[in-house]
Amino acid sequence: MPLPKLIATDLDGTLLDPQGRLSARNQKALQAAREHGILTLAVTARPPRAVHRVPELAAVLDGAICSTGAIWYDTATRTADLRHPVPLPTARKVRDLLRSVLPGAIFAVETGERQIAESADMQAGIHYGDPWTIVEPGADVFDHADTVAELIVRVPGSTGTAMHEATRGIDVPGVELWHWGSFPEIECTATEATKGAALAAWCASRGLDARDVIAFGDMPNDVSMLAWAGRSFAMAAAHPDAIAAATDRAAPAPEDGVARAIEAILDHHRT
Repeated sequence: MPLPKLIATDLDGTLLDPQGRLSARNQKALQAAREHGILTLAVTARPPRAVHRVPELAAVLDGAICSTGAIWYDTATRTADLRHPVPLPTARKVRDLLRSVLPGAIFAVETGERQIAESADMQAGIHYGDPWTIVEPGADVFDHADTVAELIVRVPGSTGTAMHEATRGIDVPGVELWHWGSFPEIECTATEATKGAALAAWCASRGLDARDVIAFGDMPNDVSMLAWAGRSFAMAAAHPDAIAAATDRAAPAPEDGVARAIEAILDHHRT
C-alpha cells in the first residue's frame, strides 16, 4: 500500500490522552507524516475553540472538522465555517422530544462560538475551558442562540448507553443523535453533519478520495469516518461499533496508539 495522502484522526479517546493533552510522541509522529507530504486533519466533536486550546495541535494539523462534521475549521487562520446548522424550529422539536423520554435532562446549545446551557452541571467532566452562558432557571436556551451547531443533552447520573436506549424511538428528519458510551451525554447534529460525509467533502475539495486516507477513531460518531476511509484504525477499548467499522486496530490512546500506527506505516516505506 502506498503512503496515505491524509491522516484523519478523532481527538478525545484517540489522539489525545485522558487529560486532553497531545503527547510528545503523537506530536512527533504527525510532524513526521507531514514531512513526508501527508496532510493531517482532526475530525472531532469538539468545537473549534476547543481544538485551538490544545496549543500543540496547530503546529501539526492542516485543518479540523469540528462539531462532528458541522464546522470546518482552518487551524492556521483560526476561522470557522458552520456548514450544517440545525434549524432552530427543528432543534426545539428535538429538545421537547428528548425531554419527554429523559427525566432529569438538561440541555445546552453549541453555536460554534460558545455554549448556552440550562445548568452549570453541563460543565461536569469537561477538561477544557469554555465561554459558557448559563441561562436563568426556567429560561429557554434557544432564546439566546442565533444558530445551532449542536444540541447537547445530559442526564446526570445516567450513562450514554442508557440514554441511547431511551431515545431510540426519536426520529426527526434532518437530525442525527450521537452517544458516548458511558458518558451521560447525547449530541444532536444535522443529518449532513457526520464525520464520514464531512471528511469525504473535505477530501473532494482537495482532489483526494477514500483510498488516500487513513483514519483513527474510537466512538460511534467515528463509525462513518472509519467505514469511509481506505484504511482505518479503531483504538483499543473502542466502542464495538467503531471496532466493527475499522479495518485495523491501534494501541490505546494513553499509550500513543496513533503514533505507533503512523510510525509503523512510515517505517514500512523506509525499508
